[in-house]
Amino acid sequence: MDTLRLFLATVAKQGMECWQWDIKNAFTESYLKEDIYLTTPAGVKVKKGNVLKVLRSLYGLKQAGRDWNLLLKGFLTEIGFTQSLADPCLFTHKGRGISLLVYVDDIAAAAKLTSDLAWFDEMLLTRFNSKNLGEIRKILGVRVTRDRANKAIYLDQQQYLETVLDKYGITSAKYKSKKIPAADYEHLKPATPEDARIDSTQYSQIIGSLMYAMVFTRPDIAFVLGRLAQYMRDPVEMHGTALKNLMRYLRSTVKQKIRFGPGGDHQNEFGIYTDADWASDKTDRKSMSGGVGMFYGGPFSWAAKKQKSVATSSAESEYISQAMYAKQGQWAAQVLRDLGLHQYVNENGITVQMYGDNQGAIALVKNPHLHERSKHIDICYHFIRDLAEQKKLQISYIPTDEMVADGMTKPLQRVAFERFKKMLGVIDEGH
Repeated sequence: MDTLRLFLATVAKQGMECWQWDIKNAFTESYLKEDIYLTTPAGVKVKKGNVLKVLRSLYGLKQAGRDWNLLLKGFLTEIGFTQSLADPCLFTHKGRGISLLVYVDDIAAAAKLTSDLAWFDEMLLTRFNSKNLGEIRKILGVRVTRDRANKAIYLDQQQYLETVLDKYGITSAKYKSKKIPAADYEHLKPATPEDARIDSTQYSQIIGSLMYAMVFTRPDIAFVLGRLAQYMRDPVEMHGTALKNLMRYLRSTVKQKIRFGPGGDHQNEFGIYTDADWASDKTDRKSMSGGVGMFYGGPFSWAAKKQKSVATSSAESEYISQAMYAKQGQWAAQVLRDLGLHQYVNENGITVQMYGDNQGAIALVKNPHLHERSKHIDICYHFIRDLAEQKKLQISYIPTDEMVADGMTKPLQRVAFERFKKMLGVIDEGH
């Protein structure tokens, strides 16, 4: 999904045309390499003792998806496309300036000229039973809305969220709160024998349903939902109440959109923001890491994760968080380079800009000679120093009130939460 958001952000930024296709019965297009036989279905007559040999892939075969992917990749390569080094679902055609994304049997392609997209449409029809759906409007359940005049694009899952909330009884528009009540999540803890249990199956189902929206278009609930997911094995009433309050918040903000476009706090930059909340888990004292990748005024990537080991200082927890999300920054930079957009990474097309709000952690990245302060930190996190020395990464300090990732590490009070959403580039209503 990160690639899709980067793809759509560049579509808006460069004013490109973007069309969508659907391949009919895609899995049956590829021939099987293995020998697979069927017993005779009722009503089909064959000679006694004979069986049917399957020639093409069928839906349900374990190799069907892979066979289709290899077939489509071969076709795209034949007509001049190159597969991305960073994401096998991304292809580019340098000669015609086409960028293309493949998600099983859904294809989205963008180019500056409609004639180039028309050429691809013709080529696709020569090989597959495809349907041109026209300008992209919905992909993977995400609605795509364009504001061409302002070179902006919006992503939302209003329809999906309304369906989920209706299913679980959060149907009324009376819930007006557009903030997540921080107090509901600051004091969550594992169940005790005295706590009243709730239906763990339904609790897990709701978490899974909301997780789908969080991953695609709702970075504002990443921390809270991750926190609630920790209690899926044995949820009790306080967890159920907190989950219901989250659903009420989603009902009141069901029209919220991610926006990529000019005019935001980060409209012209590609950057990775990292933060940590030291020893925030009162049970095991592990820290919380948060990261947000911004491009063209909106978030293309976000994550809220508990660290695997206990950090001995706030600087150490921030350093670990920086190392974790440095990987994401290098990957995203490669996606932009594969799209031919190296100039958006940095002036040199190589150095990824990162931001942190802890001077001690930044010093650990920039000065590898601070051995006494970092010798105990797991070696897997020190590769961030190599990236800095190779000029593949540079990290700068920003104050906490400008840190986009702050809301990924802790529940925020109302003013801070609204600031967090504004910096993320999300809007609550139509544009």
